[in-house]
Amino acid sequence: MSIILFLKSLFSSPVFVAGERVNHVRRGSVERTDGYVVGQTDHGVLVEWPRGGASVIPATELSVIG
Repeated sequence: MSIILFLKSLFSSPVFVAGERVNHVRRGSVERTDGYVVGQTDHGVLVEWPRGGASVIPATELSVIG
């Protein structure tokens, strides 16, 4: 049973909690830093940036800070 859960986790999209601090990482380089997660949908994660407003970014392109 644990092997099936592990394999399923490899193909699932990351889940972010509102208020988490994130960086936008695309193709190995950091595009934006120190954003705050506002919410998550099927289309991506809504992130508010300290400079530049808010944007919807695919969950696979975000990394949690700290």
